[in-house]
Amino acid sequence: MEISERLKKVPPYLFVELDRLKNEKKEQGVDVIDLGIGDPDIPTPSEIVEVAKRALEKKEYHRYPSNLGSLFFRKAVADYMKKRFGVIFDPEKEILALIGSKEGIAHFPIGFVNPGDVVLCPDPAYPVYYLGTIFTEGIPYYMPLTWENEFLPDLGKIPQGILRKSKNYLAKLS
Repeated sequence: MEISERLKKVPPYLFVELDRLKNEKKEQGVDVIDLGIGDPDIPTPSEIVEVAKRALEKKEYHRYPSNLGSLFFRKAVADYMKKRFGVIFDPEKEILALIGSKEGIAHFPIGFVNPGDVVLCPDPAYPVYYLGTIFTEGIPYYMPLTWENEFLPDLGKIPQGILRKSKNYLAKLS
């Protein structure tokens, strides 16, 4: 079966290649410090495991949660964001619980990117910024994150033609 043109644009998954390289080095006897996907390399603390075990015995946790995530959790996230970053969010309208950042980043373009829209993507970045963009037939434009700019995008270096085509620019005009 022939794969779609969209899927042909997908490069090999970065973390699969990193795992291959890591395993190759381990086989050579190298003690590898894995800074890849963020998978823990130490056991979960026993007190967390015990709380999780007790939670599994509660009937209310045997169901799917709301599509939005529990309001209790979303309020806790809002409180954390306010305390840690001084940013205020409405937990009922501005916080969504996800199974991970990859899900959110990959699906966000489905709701906001049309074919041909330019999406400003940080570089380096999690590969899913690019993948979410091309799956919606958007056009990724990479913004280098450099030491000299404290790893922040230099928006002033984006060509005006690119900026005008980007969702960021269009949102400012509306």
